[in-house]
Amino acid sequence: MANLDVICIGAINYDYMFHCTGLDLVTTKEGSENLSNPISDVEDDIFELVQKGKEYTTQIGGSAFISLKVVKHICPDLKVAYVGVCGTPNEFDLRYGKSNNIDRELAHLDNRDWLFTTKERYEEPYYKAIAKSVVRLYNHTRNCIKIAPCANNTLLNRIKEKEQRTGESFAEYLSGAKWIHLSSLSDFTQFEAVMFYVIQAKKLNPNLKVSMDPGFEYTSKWRERLQGLICYADYVFLNKSEKKNLGLNARSARPLYKNLCDYFTEFDETPDRTLIIKYDDRHELLGFENGKAKIRTVRHKKLYNYQMNNDTGAGDSFAGGVIAGMVDERLNADLAGPIELGVLAAKGRMTSFDYEDPYMKIQSLTNKLFEELN
Repeated sequence: MANLDVICIGAINYDYMFHCTGLDLVTTKEGSENLSNPISDVEDDIFELVQKGKEYTTQIGGSAFISLKVVKHICPDLKVAYVGVCGTPNEFDLRYGKSNNIDRELAHLDNRDWLFTTKERYEEPYYKAIAKSVVRLYNHTRNCIKIAPCANNTLLNRIKEKEQRTGESFAEYLSGAKWIHLSSLSDFTQFEAVMFYVIQAKKLNPNLKVSMDPGFEYTSKWRERLQGLICYADYVFLNKSEKKNLGLNARSARPLYKNLCDYFTEFDETPDRTLIIKYDDRHELLGFENGKAKIRTVRHKKLYNYQMNNDTGAGDSFAGGVIAGMVDERLNADLAGPIELGVLAAKGRMTSFDYEDPYMKIQSLTNKLFEELN
């Protein structure tokens, strides 16, 4: 059994992030994201913006992937692993991409037992290619995102194949960690099956902590099916749109919190669970007890648009900072400390310019916090 601190599970994407004007935006509902597009649609969007001469940067990303990289940069001594499928860049990526050194992008992983690649796989090209996302940024803020899942859609089959081939148990592997963090996959049924492994791992190791960042699509389109899975997460990261989705978009506070309470207490009347809801100037920590919502607010200084370069991955960086703070023993048990660490990580991401390594900036900011504590 692997002796690991943090395991993250999720997609691995090749993200193209373009700085656009309002005329370049794809009309979309606020906060929405489309997790499953044909690869041609995403590549056509990228090519169109390249031809227009829009400035852009690229990264190997994916929500949980970014979170784990932040964890490792804040706490280098923690042992971390990733579960996902890292596809191979195709000719399009080699021509237009700027982050093609996959080995360097994966160098922070201490364990790769359940990280899969497609280099030795002779599958059809779509399932062999690395997933792509195109992000259009306006006023430094992510306005819309399209994702072609590609190799990500093979994750569940690869897990089952390895179990059958080696006799190893994926649930036992997960149970050897202190913390598991999950983000959404394009195929909800696949995410559901992976989550069942996590539930088994939690039964094998009752001390295991589980966090989840379900995203906009899961909290809206898959709200009912998500309920039976999210109740096994100790911490749930949401933005305000996702919070409203789970609260059935009630227009006033009282019915909204009642709907949230009903949703999270249906399977457990006194759930030991904390929702961490992100706002520009604060974080709302929401728990439930005796049929009522318990709210605590942790405030921080807001960043304004003129201070930001790119907010893509800010929420994922925040989650990584919180997880690092919860697993590392230098902060006290109160959640306010890890929240402060997460805020620094998010700000490090948002204030980094395209030519900078945001992870190094995050590491610098959070190191200062630890130095002040000592």
